[in-house]
Amino acid sequence: MADQIPVRSRTGRLRVFNRALWRKWSRFTVSGLIFIIVGIVVIIIGALLNTGAYSAEGLLIGIGAIIVIVGIVRLLIGFISPSTPEDLIPLEQQEEEMLENARADDNV
Repeated sequence: MADQIPVRSRTGRLRVFNRALWRKWSRFTVSGLIFIIVGIVVIIIGALLNTGAYSAEGLLIGIGAIIVIVGIVRLLIGFISPSTPEDLIPLEQQEEEMLENARADDNV
């Protein structure tokens, strides 16, 4: 009896999926935009220093560029949507296919 896993209805699975999608979107897009804004501010501060190429100016511009790149990646992670649960192969079916492939490899 402990081996039985409760089966969710299709609407329940979609509701959980949509909630997780919303959480991912709201977390990564907001933080990505904040990273991009902070990176641009650091780049502007570095550009306004006018102290030379191998000084704090170059360091701030480099750090700002890295921060902007991190922000862009976080923004893209927030915008990319995964497949719906119905499009994905069920976990049990994937495990069975992996076992069959492993057995076939052992027999070769």
